[in-house]
Amino acid sequence: MSTFLEVKNRILSKRDRSSRGRIDQHAVTICSLINDREEFYTTSSCSGRFHLYRGVGNKSSNADTKKTLGKGPGGFDRFRISHGFIASSEAALRYFNLETLKEDPEGGGDKIVEVDQYENLLEGGVAEEEEEEEEENESLPLAPPTAPLAPPTLNSHPTVPELQVSEDEASLIFLRFESFILHVCCSSLNAADALMSAARSAGYKTVGVQSSGATSKVDGKVIVQVLGDEFLEMPLFDTKGKEVMLAKLVNDRQRRNWAKIGRFEAEVKRMEYSEADKTKGGKGKHYDVVGDVAIVKDVDVNSPHAETIGMDIMQSNSKIKVVAVQNDSLSGVEKMSNLTIVAGNFSRLQKDGGLVTTHQEFGIKCLVDLNRTFFTARMGPERIRLCNCVSRGENVLSLFSGVGLEGLMIAGRREISGLTFVELNPVAVNCLKRGLELLGRNKAVVVKGAKERVKILEGDAMEVLKSLEDNSFDRIIAPRPKESSTDGDLSSEFSGSNFLEAMLPKLKERGECHWYDFAADHEVESGCPRTKKGIEDVVRQLGWRAEFLHAGKAGSGSIAKRQFRVCIDFRVIKA
Repeated sequence: MSTFLEVKNRILSKRDRSSRGRIDQHAVTICSLINDREEFYTTSSCSGRFHLYRGVGNKSSNADTKKTLGKGPGGFDRFRISHGFIASSEAALRYFNLETLKEDPEGGGDKIVEVDQYENLLEGGVAEEEEEEEEENESLPLAPPTAPLAPPTLNSHPTVPELQVSEDEASLIFLRFESFILHVCCSSLNAADALMSAARSAGYKTVGVQSSGATSKVDGKVIVQVLGDEFLEMPLFDTKGKEVMLAKLVNDRQRRNWAKIGRFEAEVKRMEYSEADKTKGGKGKHYDVVGDVAIVKDVDVNSPHAETIGMDIMQSNSKIKVVAVQNDSLSGVEKMSNLTIVAGNFSRLQKDGGLVTTHQEFGIKCLVDLNRTFFTARMGPERIRLCNCVSRGENVLSLFSGVGLEGLMIAGRREISGLTFVELNPVAVNCLKRGLELLGRNKAVVVKGAKERVKILEGDAMEVLKSLEDNSFDRIIAPRPKESSTDGDLSSEFSGSNFLEAMLPKLKERGECHWYDFAADHEVESGCPRTKKGIEDVVRQLGWRAEFLHAGKAGSGSIAKRQFRVCIDFRVIKA
């Protein structure tokens, strides 16, 4: 029987084969908060959506949907699926124009991207279509309409006749809004109870346990469902002159839906349930684990207790082969560290000062030189959050990429069209190249041709950006290094304006940027206003508009007392 953590890692490593190829934007944060904790992992989610449809049934109940689309009665068609909102009266006129469904199936909603299309482009052929899983409870065929109805008995029900749908009825268009839904696997009933309490405190009424470990192959598996209550379903006979009113119906529901998700996020942050801390070693010392190396802070390497602490850590975790003490903080472009081995294999420290290990997160491996590159396992939750933000078909630029684990995860788990790494540190570039080789050999990689879509550019980010075409990337990841006193709330200046001015032109219209900054605790609590203002000023100078999507701590822990690394996600509106 697999352990809970083994199954969690396997599930979160799977390829997203949904129509969007990613977790919905407004569900990324709540899923990340839940997946950050050892006792939970998410299995499916939807942040709330609306769409037009015609026909009988729904996607899940039509096994032959692909074969019957647009083929008359019995077929089920969906149009203009959107996980966002209708932004203007012009957008409403486009979305609710029923006469343009065929020539404009998106209608301003989500971009339509087919699964496997980028594999096909790479291989020059047609990818084999995966067989859909059969429904566990397959429905029995219904009796024909002419069949006589049997009289009911004590233990039976009359057969329900199948009604024939006319062509006019089958062509009627409906508008449907579906609320937030989330399924979470919990390690125990106590963990499930804590999560359900958080959901109910946020205002969700439909919360409950769907299955338990009694019939599961997973140790301690309990599935919790959280379902919102903002729904709408109505036929659209004539939309002319009513487009703005219909858009308001949808937007009001989406606004309430997202507000409730925000309250749920706050409740999960306050949730007190947690498993025992497994990252404590001898004498209660906390440590970080990178590969097979445990890193301890605030220990005097010359103290006689240093080796004892190291040996205790190795005895508590058999996977750790080296224990090292970090003697200083990391800053600057080169990001040099100073680790001293206090227990384990002392020969691992190379003559040039390198301390190399292979680190793995969710099935993706990277090579890390702990003494000559910057890497922290505490950014693990942020890396999976970034990966969940990436949609199918995107072209991604990763600046200041270091050893590149976040990019390798995106390449290995998302069906992107391309990924470009930019890194100055030659040691990190070498680690990245070797990590890319690991990606090519990794059987856990779920996307074909992942390695071939990746390009590595060595050099200063400002110089490399000059060589890249404008309007060529859908997403830019910019975890820039800390610049000492000019970062955080100790300075009135906004650091990084020059980087933003150079890289934002490389984004396509409505492209997204993940910008990393450093902020004090009071700034984080208020949504990082100083950083947002700095971003807005730069975007405005370029003649565009910034739409903020997320602001919060990046990873766990702090970089100094009451100081945190934060990430601001924003979209650039150029039109």
